[in-house]
Amino acid sequence: MQLRCTYCQTMFALSRDEMLAALQHMEQHKQKYYDAHCPKCRRANRVEGKRIEVLFPDWKKTIKAMERDAAKAEEKPVEAKAGAGSAKAANKATGKVTAAKPAPAKAKPAAASPKAKPAASSKPGVKASGGVKKK
Repeated sequence: MQLRCTYCQTMFALSRDEMLAALQHMEQHKQKYYDAHCPKCRRANRVEGKRIEVLFPDWKKTIKAMERDAAKAEEKPVEAKAGAGSAKAANKATGKVTAAKPAPAKAKPAAASPKAKPAASSKPGVKASGGVKKK
């Protein structure tokens, strides 16, 4: 959906996903208008909900289909976790032990040379870092 900002006259577009979210938001909050924000001046432009609905007539069916797909996607990781847990339980029951991967060896940090340390100053008012001590 192409819009023109009423303030700076910049053309910008609303994607199908943004239109779908706008329609859902307007229905939930019982609104007639949606505030589309201009990407250039960031000001809100009022768009009538009926105008968006003309371009996306079957938006309620689309939302339901997206919810179904999301529910299916959430179920798959849960089944995978349950499968992994049951494999561990089966290994315990049979007495099999699976070898764990050893942790990678960490590199030791380089030892600091004695030259890297700042030398202590012999003057009482000067810090070791070279700055003057404030009284």
